[in-house]
Amino acid sequence: MKHILLSSVLAVTAFASAAFAEERTVEIAVSELTCPSCSFIVASSMRGVPSVQINDFVDGPEFGHGIYNVTFDDTQATVESIIEAVKANGYPAQVLPDTAS
Repeated sequence: MKHILLSSVLAVTAFASAAFAEERTVEIAVSELTCPSCSFIVASSMRGVPSVQINDFVDGPEFGHGIYNVTFDDTQATVESIIEAVKANGYPAQVLPDTAS
């Protein structure tokens, strides 16, 4: 009986934690994109973070700047981990404020 109860509690806990997972979308500004391979390196860095998908890329307001629209599962990645992956390859990056509100 204890095994059934324990199994039930573990199953409910597993499903409950999945219910709290949320897909987030953010825009990340990156600078010093001076050649086509720069964008490839940054995109590869972002995709190296678990669950990160790049939805869109647009050129920024100045030469060498770009804005990546990315989606990720917040149980597998954080905005900070995405930024750090980009910075680890030498590109300045920052999350842009959410303008949806």
